[in-house]
Amino acid sequence: MTTRPPLTEAEKVYLAEQRAAGATYPDIARDLGCAVVTVRKHARRQRDHQGPRARGRAARGILSTYPAEWVERAVAVKRVHPHGGPANVKLELQRQLDLPAGALPSRARLSALFKARCPEAVQPHRHPAYPERAVPHARSAHQRWQMDAKEKVVLAEQAIATVLNVRDPVTAVMLASQAFLTTTEHHWRKLTLPEVQATLRAAFAEWGCPLEIQTDHEEVYVGASTSDFPSRFTLWLLGLNIPPVTSRSRRPTAQAQVERGHRTLGDMTWQDETCAQVPALQTALDDRRQRYNTDLPVTAAHCDGHPPLSVHPLARFSGRPFQPELEWELFDLNRVDAFLAQQVWIRPVGEQGQVGIGSDHYYLGRDHAFQTVTVRFQPGTRTFRFEAADGTLLATMPARDLDQADLIGFMPLTEHGPLIFQFPWPLVGV
Repeated sequence: MTTRPPLTEAEKVYLAEQRAAGATYPDIARDLGCAVVTVRKHARRQRDHQGPRARGRAARGILSTYPAEWVERAVAVKRVHPHGGPANVKLELQRQLDLPAGALPSRARLSALFKARCPEAVQPHRHPAYPERAVPHARSAHQRWQMDAKEKVVLAEQAIATVLNVRDPVTAVMLASQAFLTTTEHHWRKLTLPEVQATLRAAFAEWGCPLEIQTDHEEVYVGASTSDFPSRFTLWLLGLNIPPVTSRSRRPTAQAQVERGHRTLGDMTWQDETCAQVPALQTALDDRRQRYNTDLPVTAAHCDGHPPLSVHPLARFSGRPFQPELEWELFDLNRVDAFLAQQVWIRPVGEQGQVGIGSDHYYLGRDHAFQTVTVRFQPGTRTFRFEAADGTLLATMPARDLDQADLIGFMPLTEHGPLIFQFPWPLVGV
C-alpha cells in the first residue's frame, strides 16, 4: 500500500461511526485507504478517550513536560521564600494552582530545578561525615609505596630537620630517607613540593617507579583542605602514570608501615646521637637504611628474622625504569588533561567578578558578580569553560599554571629558545 497523509478529523469521525456500527478493522482500512494498524491505533485511542499525541521529539530539560507557567511560578515562589524547601514550594503551588499533589512535579525534580534556575536561593546542605573507606592492602612488591614525613628531628644548636621516608609495605624495604633542614626564624616549616619531588625522583631512579603512591592529607600532597581542585603533586604523579592514593583522614594506622618505620629509623639514627648538620644526618640515614634492607634481621612483612631484600629479591627493581634526565619525555600531559576533563567545579563569582580555580583567579567581569558558575576543563584547547546555572557559556579562558613545565617544576634546556651570549668588551680584532 502506498503512503498516504495522516487521517483527517472527518475520517476519524467516520472511523468512530463505523466501529460503533460493527465494521471490522480491514473493512474500515479498505474504505479509508490506509493500513489496518492505523485504524486499530485510532480506534483504541478513541475507546480510551486519548487525545492526539504531539509529533516530534519530546521537550528536554528540567520539568520540560510541565506547563511553563507552573515552572516559572515555582521559581518565583522559591526566590520569595529561599528558606522554604521543595515540600513547602509544592504546597504553595497546590494552593495557587488549585491542583492535587499528584499533578505537580515531585520534590526531587523541584530541587533540581531550583539548583539550576535559582542556586542563590538554595540553602547549603551539610552532609554528615561518613567514615572514609579503608585503602585496600597492596599484595605485591612495588604495587604501592607509602610516603610520610618525620618532622621535628632535632640537630645540634637547636636546628630542626624533617626526614621524608618512603617504604614498600609488602616487602618492608626502606626505599628512601631524605633529610631536609626546616629551621625558620620562628620555628620550623613544612616540606615543599620540589623537596618531595626530588626525594621521589631519587627513589624512582634507584628502585624503578611503583604502580601507586600512598600519602596522608598533608597540604603538599592533596592541596588545601578547602579546595576541591587537584594538587600539583597529584597531577605530577598522574603525568608519570603513578596514581596517588590517599589514606583516611587522621588515621595513622592507614599507613602503619611507614609510620612504624619512623620509629625504627629513629632508633637506629637520631635518637641516640645528635647530628651536627643535615649532611651528617643524611650520611647516617643512608647507612642505616642500607643496613636495614640487607643485613638487619626484620620481622615485618613475613621476613621472619631475615633482611627484607634477602626474603623479597623481587623488590630490588620494580620493572618500570626511570631516569631523571628523561622525565620530560616520560611525562604524559594527556593523562593529566583526561583526568581534569572528568571533573566539574561549582564556583561562586566574587564581588569583582573573579573565580578561583586552584591557586589562580580568572576574571569574568562584574556583570556576573555573586553568581554561581560551573567550570569544566576542555582538553582539546586546554582551556576552562565557564557556564551559568542555565548552561549559558560565559567565557572560555586558557588554563594557567598547568603546563608540563609547571607540573614537573622545570623545563629542559632543549625546550628553551636560542641562548643569548654577551661578548666581553672591548671586542678585540673586530
